[in-house]
Amino acid sequence: MSSTLDRYLFAIRILKDQYVCVRAVDVAHYLRISKPSVSTSIRQMREQGLIEVEQDGNLLLSDEGRIRAERLLSRVSFFRELLTQAGMDREQALRDAISFSWEMSDASYRAFQRIGEEWTGSIH
Repeated sequence: MSSTLDRYLFAIRILKDQYVCVRAVDVAHYLRISKPSVSTSIRQMREQGLIEVEQDGNLLLSDEGRIRAERLLSRVSFFRELLTQAGMDREQALRDAISFSWEMSDASYRAFQRIGEEWTGSIH
């Protein structure tokens, strides 16, 4: 599903919930990667119209950037809930949900959604 840029968009989206101003260094810290790597991706995202960078370095998601970040956030939330319902610790479930949400194809995600619906439907 997601390109490397989607990971950055996701990080910006999550950090915006916590902070008024999100800069490249915040994204680097959140993703545990180097600031130069983030700077390169920020340039690409700006060129693709996914973000805007204010004069003070604050990163803002464009409408398209927000849509992509929300799509990944939806996947992460789905898998975190599924793993938590299966008995996993919420923090570990979040780490795992983020990990495989980034790598999973759209087709696999839809298949998991169907399984999740069947599974939760059988519980009620």
